[in-house]
Amino acid sequence: MREPVITIDGPAGAGKSTVAREVARRLRYRLLDTGAMYRALAWSVEQAGLPPADTPALRRHLEGVTVDVREDGISVDGRDVTAAIRSPAISTLTSQLTTLVPVRQKVTPIQRRLAGAGGAILEGRDTGTVVWPEAEVKFYLDADLDVRARRRQAEFKAKGVEADFEVVRAEIAARDIQDMQRTLAPLRAAADAIKLDTTHMSIDEVVEAVLAAVGRQRCSTRS
Repeated sequence: MREPVITIDGPAGAGKSTVAREVARRLRYRLLDTGAMYRALAWSVEQAGLPPADTPALRRHLEGVTVDVREDGISVDGRDVTAAIRSPAISTLTSQLTTLVPVRQKVTPIQRRLAGAGGAILEGRDTGTVVWPEAEVKFYLDADLDVRARRRQAEFKAKGVEADFEVVRAEIAARDIQDMQRTLAPLRAAADAIKLDTTHMSIDEVVEAVLAAVGRQRCSTRS
């Protein structure tokens, strides 16, 4: 019997990425950062100088793009873009591209292929509702907007980037609205997802809660 597929969804700053990395490490599962895949395509589109609204040209471009997901990063057409995809410009472009059908059609099959063998964690905004709705264990992480903004501000500071709190907060709030109201694959909790409010939880507490739920599922499946 294969190991389960775990999905962790939620808005920016809820702790998804950090928790997913630690859970994957502890379980020795493969971590699939779905956001990085979209960012990689956004980087490719930017390099090609394509306007995101030009759907026919975008579709033709994406057909020839190869995305390679590794344990330590991600490459586009053989070029490592792990660091390049984390720029503010790529973040903005990614938000636009994730609403487009050609982009979804490119990324979703890659994600499903990589997770197909089980023992994988999918982290993003629609992994439990669209990418892998049949996942054995699903989580939806959330937190108060102010807390999420301060976490994101701290992430920027750790990278040597000073960011104004109000600006970060406004950007996250705008992203929340865009993700939740988009027609294609909106951000929402799957009906069977385990919801965790991480506002007053440490990363360790969230990780332990996730591991406990996964452990219960594995035991029930094998009994």
